[in-house]
Amino acid sequence: MIFFDIEKLREQKHHGEGMLPIAIYTVHHKSSGNILPHHWHNELEFIFLSEGKAVFTVDDEAICARPGECIFVNSGQIHSGFSEVEDCAYISVVFSIDFIVNSFDICRRYFDDTIAGRYKIEAHFKPAIPEHGEIISDLRAIIEELTGKNTAYELSVKSRLLSLFSTIFRKSLYINVPASKKDSFRPKKYHTLKNILGYISQNYNGKLTLADISKSVSLTPQYLCKLFKEMTGTNIVDYINNYRIETAATLLKATNLSITDIALNCGFENISYFNRVFKRETGYTPTEFRLILP
Repeated sequence: MIFFDIEKLREQKHHGEGMLPIAIYTVHHKSSGNILPHHWHNELEFIFLSEGKAVFTVDDEAICARPGECIFVNSGQIHSGFSEVEDCAYISVVFSIDFIVNSFDICRRYFDDTIAGRYKIEAHFKPAIPEHGEIISDLRAIIEELTGKNTAYELSVKSRLLSLFSTIFRKSLYINVPASKKDSFRPKKYHTLKNILGYISQNYNGKLTLADISKSVSLTPQYLCKLFKEMTGTNIVDYINNYRIETAATLLKATNLSITDIALNCGFENISYFNRVFKRETGYTPTEFRLILP
C-alpha cells in the first residue's frame, strides 16, 4: 500500500518556485517494493531516510540506507529506491544550483565542476562518520526550515546549503575525475535509459506502445525490453503503469477532476482496467483513495 505525496510533481517540471528553486517531498510507503521509480532531473538532490530500510540506486551504484542516513544525487543521474520492509519513509530535498549561487559567483565553479562530472561527490552519508554527521546535521536543519517556513527561512536554507557543500569540499568528500574517465561513470546505456524515461514522462498520457518507445531510441522492441529490465529490474510495461498510477494518485488528491478524466489524462483508455490497476498498486479504489487519504 502506497501513501503518495500529493505535492509531487512530474519530473519534467521544475522543483520549487521561480524565486525559490528548492522543494521538499515527504514520501511514506506502507508496504515493501518500489518506493522511488527510476527517473532523473537536472537539479541536485539529497534523500534523507527517516524510517525503515531501503536500497537506493544512483546510476549503477546500489546503496543500502538506514534511518538517519542520506543519499546525494547529482544532476542528470538516474536514481530509484526499493524497500524490502514495510513502513519506509524518506524526505527528498531537490534544488537548483541557481538557488545557492549565481552565474558570476566565485563559488560557482564548485557546482559547475560537480554537474559537469569533474568532481564526483560521495553518494552515501552516515551519521557515525564525523564528517558525514556535519552534512546530515545541515540537511536536517534545511528540512526543518523548509517544513516550518518561519521568518527568513530562505536565508537559513541557503546558508545551510552553502555550509553543507563547504564541508564536502573542505573535507574532500569527493574525487577528481580525469577528463579521459569522466564518461566512464555513465556508460552509453545510461544515456539510452535516460532517453527512454524522458520519452515515457512526456508521452505517458497518450497511447504509448513499445514500438513508439523503441523507435525513439533506435532500438528493437525486444532489445528495449531486455535493456530496461536489465538496468531497472522492472518490466517496462509495469513501470509505465506505475508511473501512470502515481500521476493519477497526485491528480486525485490535488485536483477536482473526475476519475474518468484522470484515467484518460494518464493514458488509460479503459476505466475498468484503470480501477483494477489502481487498486492493485495502492490497495484502494480511486474513489476510496480520494475520500480516505488526507
